[in-house]
Amino acid sequence: MSEAGPASADWPNQPVRAGGVFSDRLDTFLDQLLEGVTPNAGRFCAYCYNPLPPGLDRCDHCSRDTAGAVSSLPTDIVEMHRLKRRRESLVVNSFAYIGLGMGLALFLIMVAINVLYLDKALWFFLLATLVFLLGSRLLAGIVGGVIGDEVGYRYANKKLAEEWQAHLAQRDAAQTP
Repeated sequence: MSEAGPASADWPNQPVRAGGVFSDRLDTFLDQLLEGVTPNAGRFCAYCYNPLPPGLDRCDHCSRDTAGAVSSLPTDIVEMHRLKRRRESLVVNSFAYIGLGMGLALFLIMVAINVLYLDKALWFFLLATLVFLLGSRLLAGIVGGVIGDEVGYRYANKKLAEEWQAHLAQRDAAQTP
């Protein structure tokens, strides 16, 4: 594992997202840092904290001079990323539970139809159980994995952008004499 950047060998060649709060390279580095795969050490832009490949004169994320590069990430940047991932997970899991609830509601409706209209037919109860098992799984995957994923991503990135702006304001206030 190198002290110059994340553990993955191709990290200098990873794309840099235009207009994002954190670059893809920084997101990857922070994921590896939170997993304990890489240490909080390397060469980072002093402004946007993008991991810098060797030999760059300007950051390829924010285009600022790399002369004042830092050797580790501030703890509040790591915390911002951890909170972003936590928010994404919370939203996705919440939507998945909504999908499970929809599957349960469908099962209960089918059981009610069976009891009220079909004189408690065993075949219909078995069909309702199969619908519950498959439907809950599918609805949880669709509602949580597709809809929840998109909503969670947008929400977490919006909050990250707000935290980043607050960080910049605090950092600029501390640097102003």
